[in-house]
Amino acid sequence: MNADRIYREIEQEYDNRRMENQRILQQRMSEVSDRIPAYRELSEKSRRDGLRLLQRRLENDGSKPPGEEKVSFSAREIIQKKQELLVRGGYPKDYLDPLYSCRDCEDTGFLRDAYGARRIRCHCYRKRVTEKLGEAYGKASGLFDLIKTENFDNLSDRFYEGEDLANFRRAEQLCREFVSNNGEDYHNFLFYGNIGTGKSFLSVCMAAELLKQGKEVLYFSAVSFFEKLAALQFSEGYRSRDELTDFREEVYSCDMLILDDLGTERVNQFVLSELFSLVNERLKRAGSTVISTNLTLQNLSDTYTERVVSRITSGYTLCKLTGRDIRLEKLRIQNHGNTQ
Repeated sequence: MNADRIYREIEQEYDNRRMENQRILQQRMSEVSDRIPAYRELSEKSRRDGLRLLQRRLENDGSKPPGEEKVSFSAREIIQKKQELLVRGGYPKDYLDPLYSCRDCEDTGFLRDAYGARRIRCHCYRKRVTEKLGEAYGKASGLFDLIKTENFDNLSDRFYEGEDLANFRRAEQLCREFVSNNGEDYHNFLFYGNIGTGKSFLSVCMAAELLKQGKEVLYFSAVSFFEKLAALQFSEGYRSRDELTDFREEVYSCDMLILDDLGTERVNQFVLSELFSLVNERLKRAGSTVISTNLTLQNLSDTYTERVVSRITSGYTLCKLTGRDIRLEKLRIQNHGNTQ
């Protein structure tokens, strides 16, 4: 996978989108001209008035010619009449307005900065980058399936009680506060504790909100992440090295990275080195990271060395989730209902 190629592909998609919308608009204009002759005549009048005004400005050395206000007023009248003709012909009054899949950036992929230049990535562009990266990185593409069900709308505390409930509510509040500010506040989370207590669910809930806000979010299981790195690291050829560089850059620089189920991968010196680099680099770049694990803090330290765990415990908000395995509880309830 080459990151530059992904961006070129996305830019081509925007070019194609603009061309397709222009084709549809031209088709609509031909249709209206054929069905409503009066509309066609007004369009021709508007075009002639515009040409006359341009000619007068050229003759006046580019300055505003006398009577331009009257021409502008006439143009506004024509626009209003054309809209009335559209409505009477059974069309919406904006039927022939420019078509955009995203009105915020007008299908350029970029928003204007304070100086009027299009330099800021639009939310639609950033979302598409996330989708393309997800497709390229395999497991990450599953994020868009996960957020359909794992989101704040479906989040529930019904399976918690006592101290377990208090732990869950604290974690939920921290997650909601983070996304409420559009993820602009740099923040890291370590969700740890029992199996099936909502750690991955909360991670995906935040991802769902940030994706709505146009952020770049990458999601990996620990197993798929280190397998991907190893496949690129130990493959031969310049292409693999380029892809490894691109891959590292994307996971180091995305707005949020989710590393799920840390501790399920096979740990070796390569994994230890790459995990330290990942944690350290994203701390330096102030990119939000979410790590979930079923290991205790002591298990983490024993497995990944104190150097790695020290970076995490000092730079992450630690959220311990405890209680029953929610997945098993849901399955038990389902099976009990089926036997009634």
